[in-house]
Amino acid sequence: MDGTSSFVGSILAFFHRFGEVMGGIVLGALYFLLLGPVAMVVRLATDPLRRRPPRDTAFVEWQEDNETLGAAHRQG
Repeated sequence: MDGTSSFVGSILAFFHRFGEVMGGIVLGALYFLLLGPVAMVVRLATDPLRRRPPRDTAFVEWQEDNETLGAAHRQG
């Protein structure tokens, strides 16, 4: 009877350790297979630092009206 319980205990200890190892592998695979592609799509689709200029701006092209000092004084 004592030999059977030690055998069962060793099997349970093995499966416990095996479950810890496989859990890490499975969770790591899920992380890279599910979260990785989502992160790549978000990175390519958004601009979190807003480095790109906005599409609709109030930018006005330079007009050469005040090129001389006298013209700049007259603008008033």
